[in-house]
Amino acid sequence: MRTIALLAGILAGLLFLERSIEPSTTEAENLHRPLIPESEQAELQLTGFALTVADERFEYRRSGGIWRCVTAYGAVGDPRLITDLTRALLTRTASLRVSPSTREGLTDFGFDAAAEVEFFREGASDLVFSIGDRVSSPNGSSVFVRRAGTEEIWELDSTKIASSISRKSAGLPPLLDRRITAGCDLNPGRGVLRAFIDFEDGDSLELRPEDNGGQREWILTDGSARSKVLPYRLAGWLAFLQRAPYAGFGDPSDVKDRGFNPPMAQITLFPPEAKPIELVLGREVNGDVYLQNKSSGMLLLLPKGWSRLVAPDARAMTIADDKNPWERWLR
Repeated sequence: MRTIALLAGILAGLLFLERSIEPSTTEAENLHRPLIPESEQAELQLTGFALTVADERFEYRRSGGIWRCVTAYGAVGDPRLITDLTRALLTRTASLRVSPSTREGLTDFGFDAAAEVEFFREGASDLVFSIGDRVSSPNGSSVFVRRAGTEEIWELDSTKIASSISRKSAGLPPLLDRRITAGCDLNPGRGVLRAFIDFEDGDSLELRPEDNGGQREWILTDGSARSKVLPYRLAGWLAFLQRAPYAGFGDPSDVKDRGFNPPMAQITLFPPEAKPIELVLGREVNGDVYLQNKSSGMLLLLPKGWSRLVAPDARAMTIADDKNPWERWLR
């Protein structure tokens, strides 16, 4: 009996010691939690945010359901990248790396040259986060993050953050939707109801579907002749317009000497259940060609040689004697 009692006492002591060593549920939650407590998340009413990278500050605000960089002529933002960044900083679980009691220097974590994200709040002070160095961890890559006004340093999965704040091209802000039809509702899978390509010095082309004995086929008309449209050419053209990136952009209020007086062509697309998309293609000036996206309000610089891809002639749409110029955009 004494042996049993002794073993029971030892077991009880070990259990007590284990429980005293293990952090409590509350302590564990404090070590692994979102940077913004849930109680504060419920009260968040964000009106926009600013991102500072390499001493350049870019401000983003949502208008008409579209995110725009208001410090870059209202360039359309990429909703996926912006959502990834805001969710990562506001709702994803972070791990406490340094508490105030450790008093380690901030430069040890890269905060001396940190990127900074500042969330604007309605009727409250802004939320500001500094993003420090990237580090390797057993679960992948992470970054150090610090909320302004606090001393804690947290470690957060960098997968979404790093791709969001990196500048894809020199001279362009991060977090942009780089497509020439950014901000427009164009989905090649749903197609368009019809389209017009109006050349300033040539024909006005209309592309529209017609029923031919139960078969739906696309027809191109120029006011005097009708031709069948090659389906894969139409699909490639729409895929190009939906996916192709611009090379740069400018001030949409300053189109002087941009080749729009007069323009080369105007393209009008009619997506199903969406507003028409209007694109105005300028003439080449000093080797540059600009495109006005009237729907998004952006003035875009096109890569070299893209004029005929944006505004093709009737031959490109109807005659299969050459390689499909939009083949790469169908892959």
